[in-house]
Amino acid sequence: MKFINWYTISLVIIACLAFFYSCIAIDLSDITIFIVMIVIVIVLEIIPIRLPSGDQYAAGSIGFLFLLIHSGFPYAVLAIYCATLAYYVKSLRRGKIPPIRLFVTIGMYVLSVFAALIVWKFSNELNVFLGVTLAALVFEVVNFVILEGLGATVFNKKMFTNIKPKLVEVVITAFISTIVISRLIIIKTDLDLIVSMIYTLFFLLILIYFSFEFTKQLSLRKSTSSAFIQVLEGRIAPNLAGHGNRVGIICDTILEDIGYPKKKRNDLVQAAVIHDIGKALIPSYIFRKRGNLTLSEEREYKSHPEKAVEFVKVMFPKETFSDWILYHHERWDGKGFPKGLKEEEIPLESRIIALANELDHIISRQKDPETILKIVKERSGTLLDPKLVAKVNLQHIEMMIEDIQSLLYPEELPQENQMTESQSSFNNPYSNLGDSFFIQMKYGEVVSTKVELPDEFLQSLSNAAIERQELVHETFMDNNVSLDLYVEPLQNGEVSIFAHDIAPYLDYRKKLEQSILESYIGIIQTLSNGKIKLHSIKSNLVNQLGEIISDIDINKNADVPKSRDLIKEILAQNPTEIESMRVQLAVTEAATNTLKHATGGNLSVYRINDRLQFLISDKGSGIPLHEIPKTILVSGYSSKRSLGQGFKMISSFSDGAQIYTSQKGTCILIEYKLRK
Repeated sequence: MKFINWYTISLVIIACLAFFYSCIAIDLSDITIFIVMIVIVIVLEIIPIRLPSGDQYAAGSIGFLFLLIHSGFPYAVLAIYCATLAYYVKSLRRGKIPPIRLFVTIGMYVLSVFAALIVWKFSNELNVFLGVTLAALVFEVVNFVILEGLGATVFNKKMFTNIKPKLVEVVITAFISTIVISRLIIIKTDLDLIVSMIYTLFFLLILIYFSFEFTKQLSLRKSTSSAFIQVLEGRIAPNLAGHGNRVGIICDTILEDIGYPKKKRNDLVQAAVIHDIGKALIPSYIFRKRGNLTLSEEREYKSHPEKAVEFVKVMFPKETFSDWILYHHERWDGKGFPKGLKEEEIPLESRIIALANELDHIISRQKDPETILKIVKERSGTLLDPKLVAKVNLQHIEMMIEDIQSLLYPEELPQENQMTESQSSFNNPYSNLGDSFFIQMKYGEVVSTKVELPDEFLQSLSNAAIERQELVHETFMDNNVSLDLYVEPLQNGEVSIFAHDIAPYLDYRKKLEQSILESYIGIIQTLSNGKIKLHSIKSNLVNQLGEIISDIDINKNADVPKSRDLIKEILAQNPTEIESMRVQLAVTEAATNTLKHATGGNLSVYRINDRLQFLISDKGSGIPLHEIPKTILVSGYSSKRSLGQGFKMISSFSDGAQIYTSQKGTCILIEYKLRK
């Protein structure tokens, strides 16, 4: 990428000549309107309107055109300089920008303003409104053409691609300029004009504020998904960490030149970020395994797009959204999975995600942009859509490498000799298989066995098999012995019992559940912005309790009003920073759930230092492991089990909540800062 060429140098020269001319030609005797508009232009330039598509509209161009029409060309040029310099200073916080880019931008605006001036001179005598409209339209069109020229000469982009949505933007911005400027230029006195300008600025600032709040919510949603995926990928396998976010960035980089509609870009980038979420539902040892996968492991791996669909439908109800993710491993030649679709049968969005996905894999292994481009071109027509690949150029690759650099090198996989016992067992599932052996019996007596079991137990199995004349299945658990038993009746009173030691499997399952629970701990804390903390050990929660103030059992509906009265009484003596009504709602919600989702429970109140603590515990069967994230994070979700409702509200109406759940029940600790 060579930014300095004949095109950019020409714009720099134009910017410099216009500045010298304006300094000579400007009349300083009456510059009140000019100064007020300069302030407005600078504000609008450094605080742009944020559009839902992710673009920004800097309304400063309205000020340039107004000064051009009201005061003349020199004033418009100086306004361009002031606004561009202000934006340049603001941008320095994000990194150093070459000064030549500043002058290229100024030159671009100067040419656009000059073209608008020529049109204004010829058209305003016919009709002022027509003159303003044509001037605004010409300004935007010339600005658009110059930008296309910059893309062609600096970035080697083809000019006027995806022109329809770009022209729509040109017309919309020209329309906005026409409405505002037409209103201002008909005002006669300077005082009225200044008042109208300030009023217009106030209106635009309100618009900017609401656009900022709206896009902030969109950004929060994106960052939440990105954080969730980053944590999830790292839990599956360290070498996967950051992959989803990188694919999202790469996807965003190529969408402009692919000509993908702006109104759908946010959804597609979001889909690209979470495209591999189905891998969380596959055993992690598959991703940590060194060497080739077995056929069954390969089938398991290929199921991850289908496993993702149900998960994605909960988060994003649009059916097309889940289809984009379902088909992202389909190939152009029809040799992909899960359906074996080919060419145009594959949704365009899935093909785009596939291209971004492949680019990330190549970039993670190669550093030279030309080599990366060569490899991706080689996969055109087989793995990837040739039309999409044809639109990827060297500039795209360089931009991608720069944008994803911070996410490119995840933590290295642990070496084999550094793995813990639990990691080793997850990598090799066969290490969790116990011994198998036969127990032979005849007429109720043990003939041969490897493990001594109670005679009475074995005789009952033998008698049941002989009586039914069919295979009998039973389990035996006592002390450290856990056996899965299959009893088959033979002839002449003989019985053969196949025994399999399931103790290693049960131990593995316990470790796996603990590992999954620990994964949930990090994910839930991240997605709740630290408001909700999940514990895997009950003592970690209990040890934080202070001095008990009072408690009450909740075993029937009549106990709920009593618990509410207790809460009011304690809050009267120990006022919290959060208002009393919100505290009552949150704690009562948790207390009520002990009856809704369990067989009853207890509410205990504690005080420690500057915090008031409400501990609600139940005697239910706990929240099932696979439902913990939805139960805690999805508003309104309930499994009808244990304290399964209202966590969203509880976290919103408290300073923090901590949770422990097991098959023996659930505890939730709700904390509040005391008022000073």
